[in-house]
Amino acid sequence: MVRQKAVVILFLVLLCYILGLVTAFYFPRQLGAVLTTVLHGKIRPFVVSRNFNETIGYVTDRKPGPALNGNASYLGEYAGQTSYGLITVQIPQHYPAGAPLDAGAIKKVESISYPAFLKFLQDRSAKPLVIWVHGYRLSFPVSTEYCAQIARDLDIDANVLTFDWASSESVLAYTRDVQQVPESTQHLVNLLETINNEVKPTKIIIIAHSLGCRLACLALQKLYENPSTRNLKLDHVVFLAPNVDREEFNQNFKSGLQALVKRLTIYVASDDNVLLLGKLLYNVDSIGLPEQFSPDTNLDEIQTFLYYEKQLPGKIDLVDVSFSKKDFLRKHRLFLERPVMEDLFWLIHDDYPAAKRHLLKYQGTHNPTDYWVIPP
Repeated sequence: MVRQKAVVILFLVLLCYILGLVTAFYFPRQLGAVLTTVLHGKIRPFVVSRNFNETIGYVTDRKPGPALNGNASYLGEYAGQTSYGLITVQIPQHYPAGAPLDAGAIKKVESISYPAFLKFLQDRSAKPLVIWVHGYRLSFPVSTEYCAQIARDLDIDANVLTFDWASSESVLAYTRDVQQVPESTQHLVNLLETINNEVKPTKIIIIAHSLGCRLACLALQKLYENPSTRNLKLDHVVFLAPNVDREEFNQNFKSGLQALVKRLTIYVASDDNVLLLGKLLYNVDSIGLPEQFSPDTNLDEIQTFLYYEKQLPGKIDLVDVSFSKKDFLRKHRLFLERPVMEDLFWLIHDDYPAAKRHLLKYQGTHNPTDYWVIPP
């Protein structure tokens, strides 16, 4: 009996050692796949060990700029209409997950006609379609780089598309970007209608960040209010550090999310300083922050979840990434966090519920909740 226990302990120690090696070094993908099978699919292979050579589509409502080295460019100004194109991305093998892409990763930015863009999507309709909606202040190059990074770090066989709305390129232009969001909403509505009616991919997934979450909410509400599009269904909507005003969410967005979205997953951090600054400087009471502020109120995202759960019962999972220790800005840019991308992989690739992913369930309330924590 003692001997059997010793063998089991040695096996577990060896397994932990192997996991440590895979985390620290670059082993073949097959080894990661074996470990995933051994661990019943709850931990994804740690390193993407392949060259990433993909083409990403884009839709933008920015004004076109001058060509740069033969590539299309776009300005931080609203055009009033959409342009379409393709982005060729090449990222070398073993590029660290979560690391910012260098300028050389984007090989080509090509503007194409709407019919050519539609054919690009239709030719890939057998794959899930992931739509990235960026937050405030991003330029076209930075927005597309983030989309490329997400596509690479997710490492799933999906078609990825960036909806690039005409945000400014200044940290001081938050109010301008807030005013721009409703202007760009109809363009996202048109895109989703086209995808639903003419592309019909196996899955439709929206990943939105910060102020882009408000744009996504507005678009879904417009679709819900139109009887001809009310039957549209999105498999997953993912909000990363959502910058959506609480009162506006409560009054305007609940019905659209409830009707059109199969599952809403929200990633938050209790110490998201960017959202807190938004409240202090612009009086935006973001639903990514606690419901009330008082000496007895901790910046604890469980309050956020309880609020969401009241508004959309049984519809959401809230995932806390507060244990991921990053600098001031990266705490808000949750999509740069490797644990977030690992969790998104299982969510999008296999439709795993939170209970089957590598998450810990919060036990701090009397009633069961769908509030989860990414372990440190």
